[in-house]
Amino acid sequence: MYDINAIKNYILYLKTKCDLSVSLHMLDYGQLVKLGALLPFAFHDNSYCVYVKTCEKAHGQCCLEQNKAKIKSQSGSFHGICYAGVKEYVYPIYNGKDTVGIVCVSGYQSEKATYYLNSVCENYDLDYEKLSAFYRTLKPKIPPKDEIDTLIHPLCEMLELAFIQLQENTYFPQSFAERVAHYLDINHTKKISSRDVCDHFSCSRSYMSREFNRYTGMTIREYLTELRIRDALVLLESSSLSVSEIAYSVGFNDSNYFSSIFKSHVGVSPQEYRKKRTR
Repeated sequence: MYDINAIKNYILYLKTKCDLSVSLHMLDYGQLVKLGALLPFAFHDNSYCVYVKTCEKAHGQCCLEQNKAKIKSQSGSFHGICYAGVKEYVYPIYNGKDTVGIVCVSGYQSEKATYYLNSVCENYDLDYEKLSAFYRTLKPKIPPKDEIDTLIHPLCEMLELAFIQLQENTYFPQSFAERVAHYLDINHTKKISSRDVCDHFSCSRSYMSREFNRYTGMTIREYLTELRIRDALVLLESSSLSVSEIAYSVGFNDSNYFSSIFKSHVGVSPQEYRKKRTR
């Protein structure tokens, strides 16, 4: 039987001890929703990618690129470079027969950085000086693939086992409130409001609030906050992102508000938490 905490801990080991920027993409969140421990790893956690994705159009392009990578990985792992000039290794995750997602080891510079930076600025109206500064924080040299293979293949095997076993025990939310919770689990890092949820489910705010509170004991905002704080805890321990970048990545629009909410939930500020956990 797979151990979801073992998967999480191995990813944290790769990130903190091996200095690898590992992320999971295009996973079947319908099944993984019960495995919330993996959701904080669902994006590239480097400052350059976080800045690029502040542009909604560029964020959409990132999603398209991930889908292309998933299709290409059907024939096996490969080394590539994204439209924004970030080098990465891509590994397929199978559910026994089909490719259901990819593992990326990313965050490396390209020799053609100037070309990519100019292209991104031209197409997505991002500030060139900021973009260049963030790009310089990427690692200058990508490691040999055989070294990465040795570390990533065990992760792929653990994820594949999890998928296969999940297929045998697939969870389908039954009640209205369960479906709402399922939707929030998947979309909590996005800019989402109670109105958005009501529109998605074609229901009134009063009905949704009553049913959701009865099921979870929380409001929509409280539930979203719990999910976002959970993700922030992982990122503070395992990434070098700034507090403001983490706030944006997990779904907060204001870093000061994030820090205030974080302290009220955890008891210390994000900076203090990171200092204690990374000693």
